[in-house]
Amino acid sequence: MNRPRGNACRSAPGAIQSAARPAHLYLPVTTPDGLASDAVGVSEEHGRRIMASLPRAGAVFATGHRWWWVVPSESQIGLNWPDTARYWAGACLPAPAGREHAPTRARSAPQLIHWPEDAGPYTHPILLYIAVCRLAGVSPVTSVTPVPSGLGQG
Repeated sequence: MNRPRGNACRSAPGAIQSAARPAHLYLPVTTPDGLASDAVGVSEEHGRRIMASLPRAGAVFATGHRWWWVVPSESQIGLNWPDTARYWAGACLPAPAGREHAPTRARSAPQLIHWPEDAGPYTHPILLYIAVCRLAGVSPVTSVTPVPSGLGQG
């Protein structure tokens, strides 16, 4: 198993805390671009079922009875995640220089559940979203805001 190193996922400054989300989250993850990424938390039961259903899973960590899936930043845009999932925008931030292996302030350090063989830390967010919706018994709902004319054309 490849050991994650480099950047770290931790709670974003000013992030809203809830009982479903740990007060602090520190996940040792190296992102390809070195930028922040997000995390999606599901119950352990759902996590096991999702892991078995996806063609490829990225980095997955556990804190208590919740499994956290690393996804690219802004993967929540246009998706209405069901109540069974917790989307944590900005959860995974690059570690400060010289603090790549800083200790966590959480009650217990997150446990690595899965690290992909190709070392890419991300789970495909759309496939994860569909799996989460299926387990929640809801239909996937997306909302796409049209891009104003002239933007995104190159």
